[in-house]
Amino acid sequence: MTYPWEAPEQSLEEIVHAIQRDMMFAVSHTAVLVRSSMPELRMVTNTARGQEIPKGLCTYNDGTVVEFQDIGMPQIGVPTMTMQELVQTVHAKATELGLWLP
Repeated sequence: MTYPWEAPEQSLEEIVHAIQRDMMFAVSHTAVLVRSSMPELRMVTNTARGQEIPKGLCTYNDGTVVEFQDIGMPQIGVPTMTMQELVQTVHAKATELGLWLP
């Protein structure tokens, strides 16, 4: 008898395949942390390695700052976006909050 919280048994082949898939993702992706003085603009997303990550601080009209930081290993349970999509998402959220770039 198995209980609902028990994981189904997997073959060694299935386990190895799952580990290989996870490692391929970890090697080809990184996580980007969006730091901000405004909590609504903070987020983490995975992105393919090799993309240019904006450097320095971005300061909006009210003094809100945003910074993008590569934190290395991709994170579990966060969305995957391109850097262009991430920057657009952050900027759209800032605009929605009434912020603009001077």
